[in-house]
Amino acid sequence: MQNDKIKKLIKSEFELHPKAQLIDYYKLFFQGTFGPGHIISNKSSAIKFLRNELEESSFFEEIDYQDISYINEFYRVNLIVINKGMITFDDFLDAFFMSAKLKNEINHKEWLEEWVNIEQQILLMKIPMENIEKQSEELRKIIENKELVSHSNIYRSAYSPHYRLINAEQFKRIKC
Repeated sequence: MQNDKIKKLIKSEFELHPKAQLIDYYKLFFQGTFGPGHIISNKSSAIKFLRNELEESSFFEEIDYQDISYINEFYRVNLIVINKGMITFDDFLDAFFMSAKLKNEINHKEWLEEWVNIEQQILLMKIPMENIEKQSEELRKIIENKELVSHSNIYRSAYSPHYRLINAEQFKRIKC
């Protein structure tokens, strides 16, 4: 059952972002598991960072949101929904902050086991990526050092991601 869910999310990501690299898949599944809680340690800096990102970004992906649910139910909601007037800045921010609490928690060891299986599914599905062995080795070092993961340069150049993670409950509430 879990492998079906993994394959579905990999397939969905490949269809939306065919240039995604292994680190981008890791970020996808990590976010679908842990949500935004790891980045909301300081609310005032989160507000400032969101405002700056909105003001400084001129290119946004065309999709308004992406369902990235894995262990928990989360959406990547594109900041363009604020610019389009689909939601106010304050309502968006409120939904973002309220999404920090997790329904299903897993520990670091369990997460690493999940990732090993996810990476295996990516290989079995033959998702095209150059130097996947090297990418896997570099990613393993990042994971071992418990560093925060950013999108790959290829992903950022191709898709210009500007989003925040909103849980399913808040997503339904804000209706964007």
